[in-house]
Amino acid sequence: MSPDRPNILFITSDQHRADSMGCSGHPCVRTPHLDQLAYEGVRMDQCFSECPVCIPARTTLITGIQSHRYGSPSYNANFRIEREREKFLGSLITAAGYQTCLLGKRHWHTEPSFRAGFETHIGDERLKRERLREMGRPWGSTGLGLNEIHAGMSIWPDRLDSVTWQVDETIDFLDTREKEQPFFVWYSTNSPHPPFQIHEPYYSMYDHSDIPEPVHAEWSQPGNCPRDIEVHRSSYNPMPIRAEELRKSRVVYYGMITHLDHQLGRLFGYLMANGLYHNTWIVYTSDHGEFLGDFGNTAKSAFTNCAARIPLLVRPPRDLGYEPGRVSNALVSWPDLLPTFCDIAGATTPDDICGQSFLPVISGETNTARRDLHGHIESSHMYHDGRYKYLYFVNDGKELVFDTIEDRNDQADLSHDEELTGRLREAFIAHLAEEGHHHLEDGKLINRNLPLPSMKELRGKNTHGWGGIINN
Repeated sequence: MSPDRPNILFITSDQHRADSMGCSGHPCVRTPHLDQLAYEGVRMDQCFSECPVCIPARTTLITGIQSHRYGSPSYNANFRIEREREKFLGSLITAAGYQTCLLGKRHWHTEPSFRAGFETHIGDERLKRERLREMGRPWGSTGLGLNEIHAGMSIWPDRLDSVTWQVDETIDFLDTREKEQPFFVWYSTNSPHPPFQIHEPYYSMYDHSDIPEPVHAEWSQPGNCPRDIEVHRSSYNPMPIRAEELRKSRVVYYGMITHLDHQLGRLFGYLMANGLYHNTWIVYTSDHGEFLGDFGNTAKSAFTNCAARIPLLVRPPRDLGYEPGRVSNALVSWPDLLPTFCDIAGATTPDDICGQSFLPVISGETNTARRDLHGHIESSHMYHDGRYKYLYFVNDGKELVFDTIEDRNDQADLSHDEELTGRLREAFIAHLAEEGHHHLEDGKLINRNLPLPSMKELRGKNTHGWGGIINN
């Protein structure tokens, strides 16, 4: 392998909050191997999902194009992006001479069988067959839905857990690959996405820990809360849940994160034992966060930090000599990953992407990756200037402003500061005008002035997966 074409191990989880790691200051969750990546590399502390729900976020990653620019800033499983195959992430890295492999979850705005140009895709089909043969059922081990907040004990032994099984498959691929080629391996797990279920010892690992309480704020109270967040909260969480039940869900969520971390430790151990660790880029991130009871909500689909701020750890090969252990406040997002990987691999970067390579931040050449970030999901917008986050809600015209450096939990709404809010609003309007965005009309932000739906209408919307349950 040429020293100027290092290996790349890319790891994505699903629904992992940025604050839920030891290296980001969480008071109880243990993530020794993710912490090791931060200790040896750079923790990007201001990474935000530009559309915090699975399908658009993941499509943005493989295209470098923001979801509202390619046409679907929403879950919308039936949407199909129009783009040449040669411009997707796997195709670009493969064309640069890498042996490419994707293991695990895809979930894109494409046909389900699409591989985004990766030479090899190893999904969970064989795992499902093994579960069926050995345990009598391929999935649904607890009867919990894919977006419910309830916690449950998994029936799967560790070897049939998807995280463990996928790490086994990743190691097998690395063991049998062509050794003369550099590799780009993308390990894509569904954890810690609900259902919140895991086996022991992780199920009860944090039962007696002093876990943080859910966050609440004045702006999120009924009557103050933006319509989009209220609708999401009420439609996903139509039934009350006891405080101890919510606490157990948080406990199991942290246990799932620690289990993932321990399995990544096995993968890193393989790299070390086979002389690959020190010449491999390792990048860890997640598509979006999880409310986890904050503001009386669950799941994602909002630009609060709990749902939209995501972990991003970048550990370069040791021989590059980059300063280790840094924490960067440079603003970054998932569209920036494709051009960064192209820079690392020496691949051609398409000229029509929205992302910007943050490799100069990792190397220490600069402290800034992008000037600002526009996020959009359905009728909600985020405009981030690197410190302040301006949220605008088209359906009712409400605004929220947060200092993302000083107020990590989005508890202090600063929209009453007319100078600050006016400056951010004008910058956002100028950005929308440059895009030609349809939520701007005659130089003004559209306000639909929609009333809050009735409780009957809200509860009727609870059809995503098997729903979510939490109290307001």
